[in-house]
Amino acid sequence: MEINWRGAVVCGVVLILTGCSNALPVGTPSAIPEPSTSPTSTIIAEPVDATEAFREIAHASCDKASAEGVVESGWDGTQKAIMIPKSIAYKDFNAVYVGENGVPALIWETDSFAACNASNAYSLAEEAGQEVDLGLTFNEADGTFQTTLDQGPDQDPFVATYTVSNGLIVQQHIDADWGETTVEVTYGMPSEEDIAFLQTAVDAFLAENG
Repeated sequence: MEINWRGAVVCGVVLILTGCSNALPVGTPSAIPEPSTSPTSTIIAEPVDATEAFREIAHASCDKASAEGVVESGWDGTQKAIMIPKSIAYKDFNAVYVGENGVPALIWETDSFAACNASNAYSLAEEAGQEVDLGLTFNEADGTFQTTLDQGPDQDPFVATYTVSNGLIVQQHIDADWGETTVEVTYGMPSEEDIAFLQTAVDAFLAENG
């Protein structure tokens, strides 16, 4: 049984450091200007098309997580989500969530992963021939992408801020009704300990529903 690739929700920090130096003019010592004390400036270049740039980042992140595995940790370090490549799924399962009590539970949808939730939203819209409105903005100050989803009149908007490195989502900060959390995304094959959480959850599930 593979995870259902449904999507619902939802950044690269490119820092270009520029400095300046003044050549000393020819003349008497009194003509030499005082050294400049202006600080080095930091410039974040906005993508030509922020929506298309983030779409590519979202798909690349989910593709890498699916192909190579991923571990996402956060919630004050007490919880994490683990995915192994689908190609080596354990008894047709490949993702698990570990709560603060250390008890693992199967993950059925990749929406639960910061690496995949935006990609899933784009994929569903593309399949329907529509454009998804993620309320996307690009922050030039720190190079992050932010999505804002309306949750209805009785709830605050669901805001997710994505930090990107080398074209991949590496961090997601969530601000929602229930509070805030920051999720760190690490790509690659999970450790044997993390894989053991998946195996334990799968065996328990099959024992109860076999």
